[in-house]
Amino acid sequence: MIDPVAHYSREEVAREIAWYSRRRWLAIVDSRGVWRRWRGDEPIRVEEPGDVAGIARELGARSFYASIEVYRRLEAKHDVSENYDLNVEAATPLIDIDLIDEESLAGWPFAVRAARAAVEALKELGVERSVYLLWSGAGFHVRVNEAAVNWDSIDVRPVDAAFALAELVIRLARSGLEEAVKASGGAVKIENVVRPRGVATAPLSLHRRVDRVAVAMKPEDLDLFTPTWSEPYSYRHDPEALRRYERGEADDAIARALREVPQGSTRSIIALPGPAAKGRRPAPAAKPGKVGRFPVMALLQAARYYLLTGDPEKAKSFGLNRAIFYAWAKYYGPARSAARRLHAAPRAARSASERREQGEQLVEVLGERVKVGPRGWYSMGGVEQTPEDFDRNVARKFEEAGVPFEEAWKAALDYVASFPERVLRDPQRFYKEVYEPVRDVFVEKLVMGEWRPRRRPSAIGGSGGETPRTRGLAARRRPVGLDKWLGLDGSGGEEGDEGEERRPRA
Repeated sequence: MIDPVAHYSREEVAREIAWYSRRRWLAIVDSRGVWRRWRGDEPIRVEEPGDVAGIARELGARSFYASIEVYRRLEAKHDVSENYDLNVEAATPLIDIDLIDEESLAGWPFAVRAARAAVEALKELGVERSVYLLWSGAGFHVRVNEAAVNWDSIDVRPVDAAFALAELVIRLARSGLEEAVKASGGAVKIENVVRPRGVATAPLSLHRRVDRVAVAMKPEDLDLFTPTWSEPYSYRHDPEALRRYERGEADDAIARALREVPQGSTRSIIALPGPAAKGRRPAPAAKPGKVGRFPVMALLQAARYYLLTGDPEKAKSFGLNRAIFYAWAKYYGPARSAARRLHAAPRAARSASERREQGEQLVEVLGERVKVGPRGWYSMGGVEQTPEDFDRNVARKFEEAGVPFEEAWKAALDYVASFPERVLRDPQRFYKEVYEPVRDVFVEKLVMGEWRPRRRPSAIGGSGGETPRTRGLAARRRPVGLDKWLGLDGSGGEEGDEGEERRPRA
């Protein structure tokens, strides 16, 4: 196993990461797979090479990712939130070519073939000297140097222009890309990953799972490439590939992309279903269906837990548990009232769970008091919420709506990770500032579209959003037993979309 601190202390490694990442918002992944984008209340950033090794030591960084956007100022939360539109001066167009099996590198020659098709499409658009490739250790990024664009002459956000160019390239190269994916037997997946506040691998970063290094190359060297170029102790990296560009070379291509790719277009994903793709599926051609608030709450809570603890299985249990709790509280008032009513739940639900309640304990988790069952999963009403329950009651809801759950999970992590840790550890602030703005538009805005979080007050108070209309709705509803929310009646526990949830104090 390679020592990340030793790797990031190497002069060339620290210099390249610092040069590329300056004025980009960093994300680091530690050895447990936990993503971080904040140091306290400040976005993670580097100013000089010495910062790279410092971050590796302080935060335990295994991998460095840098934002697609280049910011004018990057010192505080508002630089990447409410000031985002005015603060971004450029964005990097890129196409992601992924190897599904990162360990074996199966299919890498087909990734080369796909990269060549994307490069040819860019050449057709008149973009050639400003193109470079980055082998991440398990796939390619085909990137256009953002310095090749005169951003001041474009009347849309840089990230929207970068998305449109990446989308146009995939559309122009689609036949070649699809042939490469098909020939690989599903070992290769291609997509447009440009999104607001998205990140991409920094050059010479270690891969987050395997001991390989991200290396840059010029398109003309692609035919010489083999995966041995990314060996940590003998990597082959071309610094000039990152720095070569021709000012204005991509202007016409951007203008054409903005004409031919309507704003709000669904991003392209080219992949094959089946075992070779480990269950991954291409994005649906049709507009996805509606996903209710219940699975969105469960997903965001799971992402919150995972980012703060690094435990994916318990994150599923916690996410489903909190979604059930908030759904229950929606019908029975704030948590102080809900807690009393749990003991007055229908006798059938209670008697079915009394034996399982033995061995439960009450613990403090992320500012909330939650019961843990005898097997270690979070529980409610004597029933533990397992990862399998999450897959059945949450992940499946996204799949049934035509949204690959992997894409929903990735979008949730990107979104939740953009908030400071103090917000994620405060259940009321999480509800108000993270969940509420996207509860009805999660798929449309975060998975399939663009992300524009609304500014909301940080202070949480009042009655939890109750209005005369929602009070009337609550009065007209018949009480729903805890057994229904736990799926004991076979309903699956889907939350309705009417009215407003309450924000109970746990």
